[in-house]
Amino acid sequence: MARERKVKLVIRSVALVAVVSSAAFAGDFIDTRVAFAVANSNVFVKPGETTPSEPGTGFGASKANTQFYDNFNTRFSGFETLSNISLYKRSPSFFEGFEAEAALNVNVLTNPSGAISLFDNASFVKLNYRPPGWGAKEDIALTGFPVSADRFRLGYAWKTSWAGDAAFTYSQGGGLSSTGRPVAVPGAKLQVTRERWYAFVGAKTGLLVNGLLSVQERQYAVMVGGGIDVLKNFRIEANGGYFTRGINPVLAFLGVRAPVNALGGSVQFSLFSDTILPSLDLRLYKNDPDVTARFFTPEKYPGGLSYQLTLEGSYLGQTLANPERFASTRLQPAAALALQARFKYDFWRFYGIGLMRTLSFIQFDVPGVIPFTDFSDGEKVTPELWLAIGGDRFLPEQHLTIGLVVGLQSTASRTSPDLEAGGNNPLPGLLGTRTQVFRDVNNPSTLPVGDSPVPIFSVKGTFKLDISDYFAALGEVFYNYDNNRVTFRDSIDFISQPVFQQPNQLGFNLVMQSRF
Repeated sequence: MARERKVKLVIRSVALVAVVSSAAFAGDFIDTRVAFAVANSNVFVKPGETTPSEPGTGFGASKANTQFYDNFNTRFSGFETLSNISLYKRSPSFFEGFEAEAALNVNVLTNPSGAISLFDNASFVKLNYRPPGWGAKEDIALTGFPVSADRFRLGYAWKTSWAGDAAFTYSQGGGLSSTGRPVAVPGAKLQVTRERWYAFVGAKTGLLVNGLLSVQERQYAVMVGGGIDVLKNFRIEANGGYFTRGINPVLAFLGVRAPVNALGGSVQFSLFSDTILPSLDLRLYKNDPDVTARFFTPEKYPGGLSYQLTLEGSYLGQTLANPERFASTRLQPAAALALQARFKYDFWRFYGIGLMRTLSFIQFDVPGVIPFTDFSDGEKVTPELWLAIGGDRFLPEQHLTIGLVVGLQSTASRTSPDLEAGGNNPLPGLLGTRTQVFRDVNNPSTLPVGDSPVPIFSVKGTFKLDISDYFAALGEVFYNYDNNRVTFRDSIDFISQPVFQQPNQLGFNLVMQSRF
């Protein structure tokens, strides 16, 4: 009997350890999103009628089912199934006033093929020091990013942020790994945080290929910034940096060593009635109850009026090959401006977002439209401009949120000088100007000869039914009028030429999403 009791005790102990271990392991997965979608980006067309082709209604959705005003403050489309592993540890130091932190952060992304990709998600080691007399949220912190410092960026909203991993580019490779993601770049950051202000200085180092010597060279970045609460609800922030980005591979091919250097700065003014948090994609993941609670707190409606207003601007520059002068470089400027206004009144929410990005800003990390080369003097280059306004109403008894958003966009574009080619009797397709419109980085469309881009109109209706604290059903129906979409067809002369697609686009997304 005694032996039997011992066996049962051992079994219970093993089971208890297994339960505790599995619970701890499950808790290491944070910001988990599982999404199941039924979608169609355009019910008006059949497969093969558009570029890219719409395959028809089916399970799964992608960025093709998003609008230009969606996901302003995140890198993800919202349809991904993903999670983030954070093996986090925090402990007091043997030395008074010090505290140590560390986290191994891994992004787990499920691809449409069924494969799972794992990426470092700003793993860090962090040493905090709180001098005597400082408050609970005040400290001096030194953070090291041993693999990827991509979450340590400049700028503020995700769409206008810069100086991430992609700031270091490989010769003609755009700084991309074999998976298509930017090559990870390590870094470090030293920050002083006080009750009403903060300041930081940081650095990154990357390895880039020297096209003349065919060897890797160490490149450097210096980043500084800070912010101050001028009033209780008014904050001013600014940051900037200087990067060495290797030598220009276009000029290296000619035997010329010409460095590609980049510099710039960003500033943001914020007026708010409550706290303004940065993009989730710019914050460090920590498996810490005090932090993860912020990620998943349901939308609160305390009643009355609350607001958040931000105005952000960035001005950058980098040295690229000068197409007007042989074997020389010149500075290509780039700029962005973003305005956000968000209001909440009882169970109503209203917002407006405006964005301006020059084409050189959109292509800043490539860099250039023609890689490592500035625009020619004869080109006409226009910036991206868009404005979106929307609102929604929460019905608490039904756990339902219904909303509407409308937007108007003018895409970034570049127009060539008049093109005259084809000999004494050129074909019509070889005369006149050519215009390319850019919807995103490295995503151009060439319009028919002589045509110019026109504004894009978009309207979207939304609903969200909260089924539980972590599970929701979402729906979107959107309509776009976009007369800039083209596809290529052979002319009577058997020359492939761009032709306009029909401009009307009607699509929908039906999603079941779990977030925990």
